[in-house]
Amino acid sequence: MTFIERRNLNPRTRVERRAEPPAYRHQVTPAVDPATFEQIGAVPQTPEGLVPQFVERARAAADAWAQASWDERTRVLGRLRSLLAQRADEVATVITRNMGKPRFEAYLYDVAMVLDCLDDYIHHGEQYLADEKVPLPPAMEKHKQAFVRYAPRGVVAVISPWNFPFDLAMGPTIAALAAGNAVLQKPTSAAPMVGDAIERLFAEALQGWPGLVQVLHGPGRLGTVLATAEGVDFVVFTGSTAVGRKLQEDLAPLLRPSLLELGGSDPLIVCADANLERAARAAVYGRFSNAGQVCAAVKRVYCHETVLHSFVEKVVAHVGQLRLGPGLDPAVDVGPLANDRAISTLRALLHDALDKGAKLVAGGFPAIQAGWYWQPTVITHVDHSMRIMKEETFGPLLPICAVKDDEEAIELANDNPYGLDAYVFTNDMRRANRIANRLKAGSVDINDVMVNYVIRDLPFGGVKQSGQNRYHGRTGIRLFTDPKGMVIDDGTRDTEREWFPYDAAKLEEVRNRLDASRP
Repeated sequence: MTFIERRNLNPRTRVERRAEPPAYRHQVTPAVDPATFEQIGAVPQTPEGLVPQFVERARAAADAWAQASWDERTRVLGRLRSLLAQRADEVATVITRNMGKPRFEAYLYDVAMVLDCLDDYIHHGEQYLADEKVPLPPAMEKHKQAFVRYAPRGVVAVISPWNFPFDLAMGPTIAALAAGNAVLQKPTSAAPMVGDAIERLFAEALQGWPGLVQVLHGPGRLGTVLATAEGVDFVVFTGSTAVGRKLQEDLAPLLRPSLLELGGSDPLIVCADANLERAARAAVYGRFSNAGQVCAAVKRVYCHETVLHSFVEKVVAHVGQLRLGPGLDPAVDVGPLANDRAISTLRALLHDALDKGAKLVAGGFPAIQAGWYWQPTVITHVDHSMRIMKEETFGPLLPICAVKDDEEAIELANDNPYGLDAYVFTNDMRRANRIANRLKAGSVDINDVMVNYVIRDLPFGGVKQSGQNRYHGRTGIRLFTDPKGMVIDDGTRDTEREWFPYDAAKLEEVRNRLDASRP
C-alpha cells in the first residue's frame, strides 16, 4: 500500500502517528496532481493553538537526544536511510504526483540528495562535530588547553518549500538531528502528500525517540507561528525573498538565529571563446529542469554579441527537442508547473518583455492539455528595463541578452537584487576566475550549472537578497550548533600570575611585554 493509498480523503480514517500528540485535526489540505488536476488525497491540518505542545515535546526530546552517543545517532540515521532506500520508488512517485516533476528528477534531486546527505553525516558527522583545538600563547601551553566544542542548539524549526519538497525538508532536518537537536518540521502545504510521506518515514525510523521529529501540516501562517513560538532555538526557512524578509522581521525582536535560503535570479555568462554546444545545453538544462522552478536555475543569459546568433540557434534547437508531459512518463523531460499562480506570473513577465521590445524565438504559450503546463520559452533582445531581468522567474522562460564584452556582462549580471549562484562559460581559466571573482554570488560554476549544490562539502547559500548563512557538509551541520569556547587548566598551581594582588613588579612585567611586542 502506497503513501497516497494510505492517506484517505476522510481525515477520520487516517493512520495515527507516533511522532505527534493525539488526534485533534479538523481541517484538511487537499493534494492535487498538477499534471491532471486530479485530487489525489488530503492531509489534516495542525491547529495553531497546539504549537506550544509540540515545542514542549520537542524540548524534552532534545534534552535526551543531545546526551545520546554518536553510535546511537548513527544507528537512528542509518535506520532512516534504510527505510528511504527501500521506499525510494514510492517516495519518488508521491513527489511526482503531488508536485509534477519528472520521476528522474524526483529520484535524482530529491531522493538521492537525501540519501547522500544521510551518508555524509553518518560517515563524517562525528568528525565534523569533534572538539577543535585552538593554539595557545606560549606562556599558557604548559598548563592549559583550549578548544571549540560544538553543542546542539536545542529545538530547530524547519519550514520548507514546494519546488523540492522532499530534499529541502529532509536535508536541514537530518543535519539538525545529526548535530543533536530535535526538529519541528512544517512542510509546504502545496505538496501535502510529500509532507505526509516524510512524517511516516520519521515515525517509523525514530521509534524509541518520541517527539524528536514532529511534522506540522497547514498553511503558510502556521510556519510563522512555529518559527516565533517560545522555546524554538533556531529557524530554517527556504522560500521566497518576500516571505523570508517578513519572517526575519518577526524573528528580530526575539534575537532568534536563522538560516534563510531565499530566491535567486542566477546569471549565465557566455564568453566569445566558450564551447557553445556545451553552453547551450547547460542553459537549456539549467533553465528548464524542474520546469524552471529552481532557486539556483539559470534565470538570465548574457552572451557575447559575436557568438550570439550561433548560441541562440543551438538553444532553440535543444529546446525544440524537449518533451513536455506528465512526470510519471519516463520519456518526459519537462513536467507541469506546480500551481496555477505560476502560469499567470509567467504570462505577465512575458508580456512585459514583449511589450518592451523582446523577441519570442521559442514557445511562449501555455500548452493545450490538461494540467498546469507551459511550453519551454526563449526570448531575445532583452534589456534591464524588463521585469524578467530584475525579478526571480519561477518557470520555463529563458531570456538571452547580448553583451559587447566581459565588463558589460559582469555589470549586468550584478545588476540584480539577488546573489545565489552564477555561471561562466569560457575556455580561458584566467578569464573565468577573473569574472568569477567579481560576481556577487554565493557560488560560481565554471563551464557547468547547478553542480555546486550536489557537492556535499561545498557550502550552499546566497548573498544580497538571496538569504543568509550556508548549509551542506561540515558548514551545514555546524550551523545547527552553538560553538562553545572551552579552556581547561591542569589545576596543579594555586594561582595565576594575572590574579590578585597587583603590585609594581606585575605592572612592570606587563609594560615590558608591550615594549617587546612593538615593531
